[in-house]
Amino acid sequence: MSIESELEKMYQKRYERREIKKQPSSATLYQHKNNITKLHEVITGNIPTLFGQMTWIEEKSADELLEIIKGMKGRKGATLGIAAQRSYLSSILVAIRVIDFYKGQETSLFKDVMDLLTDPLKKEIEDYRDKLKVETKESLPDFDEVMKLVVSYIDTADQSDLDMKILLRIYTIYPIRLEAADLIYVEDHNQYRKLKKKPLTENYAVIGQKKILFSFSNYKTSDRYGTNEIVVKDKLLKRLLKEKAKVATNMMPMFSVSRNTMSHNIREFFKKNGIPNVSPTTLAKVIETKAYESIPKSERDKMKTLADFRRHSLETQAKFYIH
Repeated sequence: MSIESELEKMYQKRYERREIKKQPSSATLYQHKNNITKLHEVITGNIPTLFGQMTWIEEKSADELLEIIKGMKGRKGATLGIAAQRSYLSSILVAIRVIDFYKGQETSLFKDVMDLLTDPLKKEIEDYRDKLKVETKESLPDFDEVMKLVVSYIDTADQSDLDMKILLRIYTIYPIRLEAADLIYVEDHNQYRKLKKKPLTENYAVIGQKKILFSFSNYKTSDRYGTNEIVVKDKLLKRLLKEKAKVATNMMPMFSVSRNTMSHNIREFFKKNGIPNVSPTTLAKVIETKAYESIPKSERDKMKTLADFRRHSLETQAKFYIH
């Protein structure tokens, strides 16, 4: 038995009880293990090997644990940010379920941690995000400069980097997360229709003779929004994907990179070309900012005024009030 196996066992129970629709990814399991291990080490000075050693879960309050988390070191020696604090608190909830699967949710600690996540920290992270938007607005790369660089790179004769060309084109058109790295090649739409007879759990690139689409079912909010199908209409991307289909193997991954490696490679590409700190997330902001700015200013001002009437953000307006 190990921390990893205990986590897997707990999530398997949740899955069997239909508390969750799919098993967590290996990255999620690693994050919980990493958070809990580091927190235990800070509290006790020892590295745990089993959840049963974490007696502090019964000894400390939610507020005490939050203060410990706030004092922990993050990247470059700084204390943990709001998002990281939330991550650690979420991992505590997971640990409570591992230790007492059936009654853990009824404990005071579980309820108090939930309150922290849904009240004060929620407000803090909203304020943090608003501040971050202001700080990063001026540092976003120019949309036209990004597109010119990517198109110029794609037009080079060298085909040894076809995968990178495809991924760059995807991330300068679609504001998606990192799931493009997981795309599995499907050689025709008939096969994709057969796959759809069962609930989809993977991400696919369906490359037919006339129609090409991406099908995403393995992404962060898939439980809420289900499968997301994107029909590819961009001529340049379609050409690149058809070139890839000539050498791809049916029902096998299209790219031999992890999500993290893909993100790193994209950062390095832009860094080498004089535009530092450009990740897929940055590109998503560039795309959405460009789309927002394409709306006539009078209409943008009107939307902002309407949002101000209800004292909420444009983000909330778009999410909950525009149908």
